[in-house]
Amino acid sequence: MNVAAGQEASLAAGRAALACAAWAQARARFEEAVAAGDVAEGWEGLSRAAWWQGDQEATLHARERAYRAYRGAGDVCAAARMAMWLASDHLDFRGDDAVAAAWLRRGRALVGDRGPCVELGFIVVLEADIALLAACDPVRAERLAREALEVVRGLSDVGVEVVALAVLGSALVASGQIEEGLRRLDESAALAVGEEFSEIAAPGWALCHTVSACAEVGDFGRAAQWCRALHSWSETWQARHFFGVCRTAYGEVLATGGDWSSAEQELLSAMEDLRLTRPALTAPTAVRLGRLRARQGELVEARLLFESALPLPQAILALGELELTGGDATAAADAADRVLRRLGDANVLDRLPAFELLARARATAGDGVGAAAAADQVEAQAGRLATPYMRGRGRLVRAEVMLAVGDHDGTRRAAEDAVDLFAACSAPFETAQARMLQSQALEALGRPERAEAQARAAREAFALLGARGPARRGTTEELSPREVDILRLVGRGLGDAQIAQRLFLSPHTVHRHIANIRTKLRVRSRAAAVAYATRHSLL
Repeated sequence: MNVAAGQEASLAAGRAALACAAWAQARARFEEAVAAGDVAEGWEGLSRAAWWQGDQEATLHARERAYRAYRGAGDVCAAARMAMWLASDHLDFRGDDAVAAAWLRRGRALVGDRGPCVELGFIVVLEADIALLAACDPVRAERLAREALEVVRGLSDVGVEVVALAVLGSALVASGQIEEGLRRLDESAALAVGEEFSEIAAPGWALCHTVSACAEVGDFGRAAQWCRALHSWSETWQARHFFGVCRTAYGEVLATGGDWSSAEQELLSAMEDLRLTRPALTAPTAVRLGRLRARQGELVEARLLFESALPLPQAILALGELELTGGDATAAADAADRVLRRLGDANVLDRLPAFELLARARATAGDGVGAAAAADQVEAQAGRLATPYMRGRGRLVRAEVMLAVGDHDGTRRAAEDAVDLFAACSAPFETAQARMLQSQALEALGRPERAEAQARAAREAFALLGARGPARRGTTEELSPREVDILRLVGRGLGDAQIAQRLFLSPHTVHRHIANIRTKLRVRSRAAAVAYATRHSLL
């Protein structure tokens, strides 16, 4: 057998291995092919096998070699395809947005004058994906997704169509166009499970969007159904990184539904899968795991997880929630304002939690008018998002604001509405939060027996979940022995560096411990923490 024949045999074996998800075998065959000569298909096949294995360096090297080989052979469409994947890889593996943008521009330039083609469609749909997920710009994402659908209209390949529909649906949901958005997502997901694809990553890409968008808008039943479809697809193609993204969304579904043990398992598994295969995609998972940890009372771990996900808007808001829990309403309001400045008015879904935090922060600070205005925004946007879960969040914030200004009957009504809405979508933690507000309102209205019944139901729900329920005024969480040691040294006037040297810790660790102490004691400063701990004999 001569070299050319042997190389072709290796390429054929590599193609067959890719088709049945035998990634290691495919990689070996394509390595044989490129060792026999610089053949573009061999480098592309090697890049695909390495990509499915999560091998960052091998993927990027092989993509670049394939790009150059296709350019040298004059195959500009194939070169544009490699440019698109290089853009995607630089984002997912490394978070290199400038490099990704440069590769996308290069890909567009290669095929821009050649008329509609699948390669241009994928370039446009990736631009739409980046606009939605990285730039938080659903208007631009919608425009680009529709452009991608136009590019491939009349072409036989459904890969671009399935992803473009998913990005379009996600963008519509994000901007509050729920009915059309969910319809597009269902259309995309049905294509993903019912068609054959030449680009085998396309259905997973589409299903990831579908599951995530449904979970974020609070349509948990729909999210769970499509998550099962994605799980099946991921097992077939041994796609750990796709299922890592899916597990993140499904972990949120489980956490909201009250199955915190399973949610924790899913989120931890997702973190591990993504850390090993797509480290640049771990930030949303870290935020969701951090929220669960905060509800479990693990505030130090929650803070570290949120900080690891910065500057993600969700991470900024989550840290703001911790500051509010610690009594710093100004820091919480600043976090909300920071996120609102970053997000355009059209981004209804992502702006809603910022308005929630702003309403709570202003209420805590005694700004009743400002709190009511923010609560108006929450309820208006929750109404556009339409699901019982989102409307329940709107009524819950309204109850908190009304309680802060002393409107106890208004608090009672809003909390009752929230209980009903959260119960309708099986959200036990939020239901218990609403019951606690209802209890406080009933007590202020002179109905102690009903107040105690609601409080008892809330406490039982928190206990079943394993949650750190809302503390009564004047109570705190227990400080750990290490936190007590640090607070004693703070009381002696030592700074972070001196405490770190005394306790053989890093100054950063000491700083985080002090932040957690402030959160637990619900005080704004180091001096206030020492005074509180001394007053309550905690030292």
